[in-house]
Amino acid sequence: MEDMGGMRHHLLCPISLQPMQDPVTAPTGITYDRRAIERWLAVGHATCPVTGQPLALADLTPNHTLRRLIQSWRPRSTTPAAGSNKPVDVGHRPDDVAADVAKKLLYAACCPPVDVIREAADVVSQSDVARRIMVDAGVLQRVLRLAVSCAKTKSCRGDQEGSLDDMPTVEACLDLVRALAVSGDELRPLVADKHVHELVDAVTDVLVALEPGPGNAARASAVHLLDAVTEVCGAPVLERLRPELFRAVTAVVRDRVSPGATRSALRALLHACPVGRNRTLVVDAGAAHEAIELELDASPPSEGSAAGGRRAAELAMALLAELCACADGRAAVAAHPAGVAVVARRLLRVSAAADACAVRVLAAVGGRAASPEVLREMARVGAVGKLCCVLQADCDAAVKEAARAVLRLHSGVWSGSPCVSAYLLSRYL
Repeated sequence: MEDMGGMRHHLLCPISLQPMQDPVTAPTGITYDRRAIERWLAVGHATCPVTGQPLALADLTPNHTLRRLIQSWRPRSTTPAAGSNKPVDVGHRPDDVAADVAKKLLYAACCPPVDVIREAADVVSQSDVARRIMVDAGVLQRVLRLAVSCAKTKSCRGDQEGSLDDMPTVEACLDLVRALAVSGDELRPLVADKHVHELVDAVTDVLVALEPGPGNAARASAVHLLDAVTEVCGAPVLERLRPELFRAVTAVVRDRVSPGATRSALRALLHACPVGRNRTLVVDAGAAHEAIELELDASPPSEGSAAGGRRAAELAMALLAELCACADGRAAVAAHPAGVAVVARRLLRVSAAADACAVRVLAAVGGRAASPEVLREMARVGAVGKLCCVLQADCDAAVKEAARAVLRLHSGVWSGSPCVSAYLLSRYL
């Protein structure tokens, strides 16, 4: 029988290349550590990392047999081989270090030193075991309360000039929260707490106070936390979001803080849009303009094959589609000199999800209330031709029907345009 020590490579997660803690098996037969595969799916991937086949979170099945094997292997792995004089290094195990740092954070008489908070972030980033220990110990709640306390101190002073006196502590807390990478299930109990409004207000104050500009890690961490909170909180929280929050989140997209921060900002805006008057507030913050500018700056579709770029394009199209549900949003897209052209360029070039959103945008902008100028622009930049291509492509039936409805609505206008093929209009309508 093969020695357990020689089986270590069979117990490594294909994503993290670390020993699995909570193995789950995909329908493809590949086993991953739950945390690693959840992170993979959370950033927008929809396929198995090894086989490339479609994969969803609901498809994962716990592998109890392998988990028991890992648990039985772990004690042996800390025991020296027979005849070996090599001592066992038990003084710096990740779980011991994490427990010590967690105690420093939790039992500090007042605000923990910034160095301790940063040390915790470093420990968490090196080991999933340390992350789990700190989450279970309540470190997340502690640092969130600390960030709220710093922001409330500023609010109580009535400081409206956009600066937090204890910014290093706030930045360290945000970095630790991001390193903890809590899942929706872990964050939901905290969001259900009565203090969630204070947390959202604190994140708002931090985003407003932080110095604008690309490369600001604290802004990225803050918008990442906001993305997670808005995803799991309910309508009562989303209805209370302040206008300055939408302006600050839109500024993250505008300043290109980082690709990950841009995606988090777009998701946060998407989560908030359907509730109350938020859609109008997002339009007023200039989000439609910035989403179009983001796509203008993106690589051409034929070259933007990276998953991150694809996901950003999908989110930008989804946000534009959501904003076009109101008159102000449609006007903002039509008013941008490249608004219709950008949407038409992305159609049939990114993904099925982006196609559905792009058709929604064009259907909204080119609806019954569309001005003659907008209709001429749609013909001139190729949007009408792209809608005709949708009817020929392998698209969802609902997407095709939406495209057909727009083409039928204005076929009399577009059939006489030199920019549109009359043959296509007559054949597919």
